[in-house]
Amino acid sequence: MGAQASSLTRSGPDLTLVLANCERPSDTATALDLVRHSRNAAAGCLNASSVPTDVAEVIAEFAPTRVLVIGGEDAVSAAAMEDLIAAARSVYRWVIVKRLGGATRVETAAAVARAALEGPNVLGLGTATLVVADGWNEAAVSTAREFAARAPETAIAFYAPDNVADGLAEATASLIADYRPARIVFAGIADEAGIAAEAAVRAALETIESDVSVERVALAADMPPPAVDTAALTSSAHTTFEAISNGRPIQAAADEQREPPPFLALTEASGLPGIGSTLFTVRADGSGRMLRTVGHNGWEWHPSDGRLAWSDDGERVSAASPDGEAQMLAEQGVWPLWSPDGDHLVVFDLEDVNGNGRLDRAIAKLRGAEGAGQRSLGFVDVRTWRYADIQGGMWSADGKHLAYVTGDLDSETAEMIQRVRVEPADAGTPPVTLADDGIVVRWSPEGSRLLYATPQDCGDGEMHDIWDLWVADADGGEPRRIDTIAFPEWSLLIINPWSPDGRHVAYEAVDPQDCSTELRVSTVDGDAEGAAAPMTIAADVSFLGWSPDSTYLEYGEKTDRPITDYLLPELSWVAHRDGSSKRFIGEVSPSAYGWIFWSHDGTHISYSEMVRDADGNVTGLAARTQRADGKGGITTLAQPGNSLSWSDDGRVAYVAQHDDGDGLPEREALYLHTPGAPDGDVGLVHSLPAPTRVAIWSPDSSHLIYASGSIESLIGWFRDRGRGVNVWGIETSEPRWMHRLITDVTWGEWQPATDTE
Repeated sequence: MGAQASSLTRSGPDLTLVLANCERPSDTATALDLVRHSRNAAAGCLNASSVPTDVAEVIAEFAPTRVLVIGGEDAVSAAAMEDLIAAARSVYRWVIVKRLGGATRVETAAAVARAALEGPNVLGLGTATLVVADGWNEAAVSTAREFAARAPETAIAFYAPDNVADGLAEATASLIADYRPARIVFAGIADEAGIAAEAAVRAALETIESDVSVERVALAADMPPPAVDTAALTSSAHTTFEAISNGRPIQAAADEQREPPPFLALTEASGLPGIGSTLFTVRADGSGRMLRTVGHNGWEWHPSDGRLAWSDDGERVSAASPDGEAQMLAEQGVWPLWSPDGDHLVVFDLEDVNGNGRLDRAIAKLRGAEGAGQRSLGFVDVRTWRYADIQGGMWSADGKHLAYVTGDLDSETAEMIQRVRVEPADAGTPPVTLADDGIVVRWSPEGSRLLYATPQDCGDGEMHDIWDLWVADADGGEPRRIDTIAFPEWSLLIINPWSPDGRHVAYEAVDPQDCSTELRVSTVDGDAEGAAAPMTIAADVSFLGWSPDSTYLEYGEKTDRPITDYLLPELSWVAHRDGSSKRFIGEVSPSAYGWIFWSHDGTHISYSEMVRDADGNVTGLAARTQRADGKGGITTLAQPGNSLSWSDDGRVAYVAQHDDGDGLPEREALYLHTPGAPDGDVGLVHSLPAPTRVAIWSPDSSHLIYASGSIESLIGWFRDRGRGVNVWGIETSEPRWMHRLITDVTWGEWQPATDTE
């Protein structure tokens, strides 16, 4: 019997060669992604009409068992395919040569994605991540390729910008329907076609009744993704196959082990009539997303164990770790409120006593942290419920006492009976009533004292909201009157009168004789006899907040030139708490988080100052920073631009407006500034839609979430709940990727640092 032909047998491991026309970035990207999913695979470059010599040499030397060609006939001609088949089968007759392609690169990408992920019955439904990009935008394609390479079970799909407004291509829509991806992530900053593509994907998800959110990822700084060295791709395949054949498998370099990014709770407008905000948890890179409820009735993070408590659309209260299963804590209740020590939970039942369509009374119920041992605190005034989740509004800092205003209804007069009450959490002693017709203001930061107010009159009676301000011990003992004050009812729950060290109280005092007002600071250490007289800071001004180190306070003079329908800029000042070192800061533009932003050590301030022309017209904002003591002058971070917020480690975020010259609306760049740093500011994000007015740092300062959208929505983020506001997340130490976490945001908070013991 004669010897078998050499093309009938081969030795060594099975090898897969993936080939693409490397003049087409879309095909190159999907080819490299397919190699990543395949065992013993490497990529090489074909010509549109022929087989390059170096490809033929690789085939001749290593006799691959599979040769996969990416692209339709417009990318690799039928003649080139015939030459490739002949070359491959002359070395190994049983080689599989297969084209993965379609009429357009959209169909080609879908075919490659199916090959990479294998069948949905093999991979499993709800497992894959689909990265979607404009297949005709080289930057978006490269971004998709780099992002997809970071995770397993991830494939790339494309859309065609010219016709996406008519809907999603069938090849991509069927890919979504068949695999039901766990994540769909668009790559690159969205233009008009990108927005239409997102809408088309959402429509495809609705068709299959999937609640997966559509995310977006883009390069953060002004940098291109790593380019593919197509000239060396085939020679690299030779090196790879040689190593594998010699028993030295080459594995893709694994990312270094790193701590996963922190979690947030985020809410977005549901878009359903009569349904409120959708609540979910998600990591700062968009992963780990878990829907909790559509139409929540309040939610709050546990202060230390990492759980989130929420009331769902059926007014049931549950709690869970961000990636865990929910545990029912109460079958009836809304707006759960953890105690600061995490040992108790308050929930509310809301009532419309007068039948006027307004909630005017709530029943507060106290439970253990796991839902056991319910105890009713009775009826509370609806304002107690409304402001209970503001730090220091209901719970003392040590979790041992609650303070609230009762909301009992007098059966004879049908009037509300309102009393200031302090109640121990452990029920060991009875509650203490401090005053009738009063309002709770604030617990001191350490929880040892409570501010509250009782009604007072002023002169001719034309001035409203006049109160006597009192301070009492946490258990209700030793109440002492501080002063007569003027403020809209309960407003001091929003602007905290307590200094962070708990020793001083700032307030707008009123003279009952002539109703004049002035800003004062009282020291509340010691007893009434040893207390110092209140210190006057300025007359006819508004108190705006304390510095974190309790040294300085900010106050403002109102102007009559609004910048929105309801918010006025402030002529902002800073002064020492003893009234000295008064310094005018400027006409400061407000945000949802205040006027002046303080560094966490209290040594620096930043702010967005209104810039006006000679006629008084606003021409923009300038982001500025300076030392809190006024030394060293003013640093302009950007003009035009605006300041955002400080990290715990002393970095301030700000944005600078710029024009890319690409015909798109004005864009913004996001930066970090560290006072005194010798290396200058760090660019985080090169291009975002304007304006960006909200930024919140993670507890460990490793990540930042920021929001871009309409200015009215951003200033009143928690009030307007406007449409079109996008929240993005970015790692600040390695600012390469920015992740859009949510659209139509209504609110968001980071998970507090959890106990490690």
